[in-house]
Amino acid sequence: MRKVAINILSAAKVYAPKKIENLDEKRIVPKMMVRRRLTRNAKIMLYLADKCGFENGKIVYGSAFGELQPTAEITTSIFNKIPISPTSFQNSVYNTAPSYFSLLKKDTDEIITVSSGIKTSKDALKTAALQALVSKEKVFCIVTECIDIPKIEEVKECTEFLESGAAVVVEIAKDSNGAVPIDSLTDKKIIPSVKDLIDVVAMFENGSKKVLINL
Repeated sequence: MRKVAINILSAAKVYAPKKIENLDEKRIVPKMMVRRRLTRNAKIMLYLADKCGFENGKIVYGSAFGELQPTAEITTSIFNKIPISPTSFQNSVYNTAPSYFSLLKKDTDEIITVSSGIKTSKDALKTAALQALVSKEKVFCIVTECIDIPKIEEVKECTEFLESGAAVVVEIAKDSNGAVPIDSLTDKKIIPSVKDLIDVVAMFENGSKKVLINL
């Protein structure tokens, strides 16, 4: 197992029990018709990218559950034997959020999507570190989850927050001096697939800007 140190250049996080109210959408996406097509994951990604000062470059995007709302709309349509909304179909894939970002920002760089259950944010960060190591470039790593769909309360046990996201801009450090492993700083019941990256953002906010990653 190889260990690498990464510099956290910027970081941001956001979460809410049901719906994140202020994502600054009108400023970030001025065109209303475009804004109306965005999924919740896409809005959170655009908000966190803005907070991190990220405009273009390599992206690693993670989500354990993907686009639950459009998927729920599709399955409901199938169950009720009514036509499926083309927008729901378009928005149902895992890379919807980074795809909207790349279109709006005209970012033509590489996008990697990671989905690995409760390990999603940890694996996304590992992937970003490896991408930074190979490319020698900065990488934007982000994980989002939006699970506010009908009847979610009947099965929701892993989190108190139905919408959450965390993001960091990373680069490979020249050495590992002062690098620290990921520490569990967040005591809130964050969805497990986002928690590791939430913890990294919390570390950054507390002054730890060099993190040791096991690849």
